[in-house]
Amino acid sequence: MPHHSWQDRVKGTAIFHKNCLRGNNKHTIRQTANLLNRSIGSITEDLLLSSWMETHSAVEEFSTMCEALEYIRTKKLEMRIR
Repeated sequence: MPHHSWQDRVKGTAIFHKNCLRGNNKHTIRQTANLLNRSIGSITEDLLLSSWMETHSAVEEFSTMCEALEYIRTKKLEMRIR
């Protein structure tokens, strides 16, 4: 099985979910998780990361998903404080 980066997986998950929504606007994250045989939490994280990648280029530069999620948590906290 070829190695894919977390960034590729996140983008792929988001594209898959958006395509499902195009076909059925009542499609849920739970349904995407079932179709991809993954947890709801992992799909939710992928969608969060994907949306942040669109607006914060720094997110994609992290070597691990954990680092990217920590960056997002920190940024969200900073936004709340301001």
